[in-house]
Amino acid sequence: MKTVSVEEFQSHVDQYLGIADSDDVLLVRDGKPVAWLRSVEQDYDEEDRAYINDPEFWKMIAERRREPGIPWEEAKKQLGLDS
Repeated sequence: MKTVSVEEFQSHVDQYLGIADSDDVLLVRDGKPVAWLRSVEQDYDEEDRAYINDPEFWKMIAERRREPGIPWEEAKKQLGLDS
């Protein structure tokens, strides 16, 4: 992963977009991460891109995150991993 300041990125956008084709680029401001740049081609197929751009998918994710979880011991029982 390449780490670069926002100011450096702004000065050399094309260079860092090129780097993002094959490696992640972490943008930092005052030493703190502000954005993570990754090429869409790097890890995603058409189905992934469809989900990324689907507001209904993200609504469903937000709803699931609000649901209460279950303790790890209970999950292991339900999955038959409690041996």
